[in-house]
Amino acid sequence: LVSLCLLQCDLGLSLRTLPTQSPLALHKTTANPARRCGRGQVLHTASIEAGVVDKTSEVTARKNKLVVRFGDKWVDLTGWRNAHPAGPQWIDTFNGLDATEVMRAFHSDRAMTMLARLPSAKLRDIPLGVAPPTELTLAFREAAGGGWAVQAAAGTTAAAAASASSGVTAAAAATAGGGGAVAKAVLGFLARWAPTGAAAKLLAIFPLAIANTYAGWLAHDFVHGTDVFSARLRHFGGVAAGLGTTMWSDKHNMHHAKTNEVGVDEDLPGGPVLFIWPPSPENDRPWRKFQHLYLPFAYSLLFVVWRIDSVKVAWKRRLWPELAALGLHYSLVCALKVPLAVCAGAVLLSGFMTATIVTVSHQTEDLLTEHQDDWVRRQFLTTRDVDTSNPFSEWLWGGMQYQLLHHLFPDMPRYKYPALRPMLEAFASSHNIEFRRMGEWKLIRRNLEVYRQVAKAPADPNALASTGGISI
Repeated sequence: LVSLCLLQCDLGLSLRTLPTQSPLALHKTTANPARRCGRGQVLHTASIEAGVVDKTSEVTARKNKLVVRFGDKWVDLTGWRNAHPAGPQWIDTFNGLDATEVMRAFHSDRAMTMLARLPSAKLRDIPLGVAPPTELTLAFREAAGGGWAVQAAAGTTAAAAASASSGVTAAAAATAGGGGAVAKAVLGFLARWAPTGAAAKLLAIFPLAIANTYAGWLAHDFVHGTDVFSARLRHFGGVAAGLGTTMWSDKHNMHHAKTNEVGVDEDLPGGPVLFIWPPSPENDRPWRKFQHLYLPFAYSLLFVVWRIDSVKVAWKRRLWPELAALGLHYSLVCALKVPLAVCAGAVLLSGFMTATIVTVSHQTEDLLTEHQDDWVRRQFLTTRDVDTSNPFSEWLWGGMQYQLLHHLFPDMPRYKYPALRPMLEAFASSHNIEFRRMGEWKLIRRNLEVYRQVAKAPADPNALASTGGISI
């Protein structure tokens, strides 16, 4: 029943389409790119250039105004700050900065049309010295709005047609060859030899863990979606996996907007359990030297932490629809009489699988110590695609193997990514920027090596602190 429900929801994603209008222009607010740590290297540089911080705070301190740029227009969001549906922290983060790509990535077409109603910022409130868009950003905007979506859709349609044709042929062959008899024989074998007792409980952990992980991928799709279909399934993660929408979207959207920015991106573990850069002495822990050994156990706690924080956030903010979804989830678990040991094992195993998949694409890449104005370049520097080794792994990764494409097109349905990848690789080659891509097992080993190196590194007195958020 769980598999059929997940399959139905997964197929439902094919109804979604990517909006075809061109993205708005992304402009730089500083001329210098962010300083960064090389891929897989230890981060020692911790200070943020005063010019970037002062420029942002100057606007608020001098005029007490909150201004953000969308495309070619600076808008005054001072009066909109507290009414922003996702909370004021988003607008505060981009005060005095450009938020064009972030705005486009996380808002529906209807919300984009509301930009015209926002009041323009007065000239005296606009920060000075704003640089024009980079060549990379201009080229990306032109390419993305000039047919990539259409070509990806066409490639996906052709692949789907071929798959459907082969599927019909295979089904016909199976029927002609006595497929019903084979199915009956398999069911008879399972009925006779199915394990019982402790063995059955142990085996039950694996399909439940996989179902929980895939429920998370589907919830991820629905929260990123900006269409009506996704909006109706916004609380799917609460019902299917016990994950609150607000808790997760707050941290995850900031991860997309400020990918791998130390002190901002909560997906970067800066302690107290795991560290991917040497911490300052006051934030260090004696067990850090063993983190590469207990990494699997720490990863397995991912969904335990998220489930607890889901309830805490929903209750603190009185989010009744989310609390109802979470209540329904645990009611279903109790009604189905799933043994507690099976539930615990499935949540831990699912956490280990999911944490492994979502971390390796970023934690081995560049770590930024300040705001990176060129949002497109940021994604290329901090994100890596993955080549899976077999069909099951391709399915299990849930689209996260196309991580760079997802970060550049977060509202695009993931079934379009395979057709889009060659176009983006050609774009990267023509603009002399690396399209990072690696096999799954090699990347997992590389991520483990980062944790091992940091475990052996001395504490850094100049290290930045983590966000202190909900990451482990």
